[in-house]
Amino acid sequence: MYQLKKILPVLLLFLCGCSSPHGDYLRQLRSGSVDQRIDAAAFLGAQRVVEAIPHLRAALRDSATPVRTKAAWALGMLRAKEALRDLIRMLGDKDRDVRQIVAWALMQIEEPEAISALERAMASEPDAWVKKDMERAVRYLRQFDGEADVEEGRVRGEFF
Repeated sequence: MYQLKKILPVLLLFLCGCSSPHGDYLRQLRSGSVDQRIDAAAFLGAQRVVEAIPHLRAALRDSATPVRTKAAWALGMLRAKEALRDLIRMLGDKDRDVRQIVAWALMQIEEPEAISALERAMASEPDAWVKKDMERAVRYLRQFDGEADVEEGRVRGEFF
């Protein structure tokens, strides 16, 4: 019983994510002020904190537009393939800044699966700048179409 009392607080800290060196940023992303959530997403993306991907995916549903925008940017910085479907859904966001950053993020992830979603979004995109970024993303992603593995394509392009 004595050892359980010693281990329990440590276990609780670990389960809460407090053991992570980025725990404060993850907490701010979940429950901070709007400015704290934006700053946390920016930090986590810039530092390429992979453990933040599920939290950033959740932040794509934030009510604050700047938080959604920064979360999409961070996922692009992380090249988070597991966020591909979430980002594709964001192409229909009501805010132009979000849609524009999502197009950039999809380009960073380098999955040709996003091409058809970007083309559908372009067809109804009212903003010329956003549409142009979507077109640029499609052009960029086409080079990976048909590749079994994007990394394999990069290596082959550099050495062969």
